[in-house]
Amino acid sequence: MSIKIMVIDDSAFMRRIMSHTLQEIEGVEVHSLISCGKEAIEKLKQPFPDLITIDAQVPDLNETSELKKLIQDHTIPAVMISSSDSKKETTLKALEMGAVDYLQRPQELNRDWGIFQERLEKKIQLFAKPKKQLNQLPNKNIRPKTSSFTLPVEAVVIGASTGGPKALIEVIKVLPPKIGIPVFIVQHMPKGFTTSFANRLDSIAALTVLEAEDGQKIQKDTVYLAPGGKHMVLENDKIKLTEVDKIHGVRPAVDYLFETAALKYGHHLVGVVLTGMGNDGAKGSKAIKENGGYMITQNQETSVIYGMPRNVEEKGYSDKVASLYDIGDILKNMIG
Repeated sequence: MSIKIMVIDDSAFMRRIMSHTLQEIEGVEVHSLISCGKEAIEKLKQPFPDLITIDAQVPDLNETSELKKLIQDHTIPAVMISSSDSKKETTLKALEMGAVDYLQRPQELNRDWGIFQERLEKKIQLFAKPKKQLNQLPNKNIRPKTSSFTLPVEAVVIGASTGGPKALIEVIKVLPPKIGIPVFIVQHMPKGFTTSFANRLDSIAALTVLEAEDGQKIQKDTVYLAPGGKHMVLENDKIKLTEVDKIHGVRPAVDYLFETAALKYGHHLVGVVLTGMGNDGAKGSKAIKENGGYMITQNQETSVIYGMPRNVEEKGYSDKVASLYDIGDILKNMIG
């Protein structure tokens, strides 16, 4: 059975390129080629596509709330295609509103299109599957390790990857402006995007949100987002950024933050692992547990990809598995 893809792009030339590209991928067929959000609403009828690609430059993207609702109601994964750095804010906004991931379109089409096609094929294979198959959790009844966690909470650390921008907004927007502690976040995201994302979070959150800087003194009532391309670790009362080797194929990595925070805050630390692919955060969660901290993981039902939280839960490091829409309130109650 073939995977049907809807392409939304205001450029007729790029629609043709995308059509040819998709036809070269085994098991994939083009559902429809669409020029704008309004046309997509008319075409988004049964049989529904299995995945939608949306170019970040579609002019009426921000006006088509009905399209976003249709995508979310029918749980159709959408991948943003960003063609230039100038569209980072648009891409991030789309991720917040439900797009599952994004791809950077190469500037040199003749030279780099093959790489783009490989990455697009991987996204299709990852997201254009039934949700149960994608997120299937082995039936393991593992009890969480006991914890010596004690109040008050002195810091919160959060790790996220695929689906993380939207998830992080859901969590951070709930926290009040005066919580008396710092919050540290690692979101798997390339260099440049984290600056825009920190600004976006800051505009939504009651707390101050900053892209972390090397040597920055840790302040309460502040959220620190690790910059793309650099690991964030905690040393004494300061943040240290480092470009040491990637782990799990990423930099920044959740594990580095969690491990150093566990040593600093011990049994007054709360860790959170949100939606994401892979196992980054599992080793760090183990360190948090071994130092007496408390771990929360996002549940399967509200995760775009149930990889990172699943790994933490399977290993017995999660004290509480919760819906994305409850995690912010859980943190607020623990901190308060």
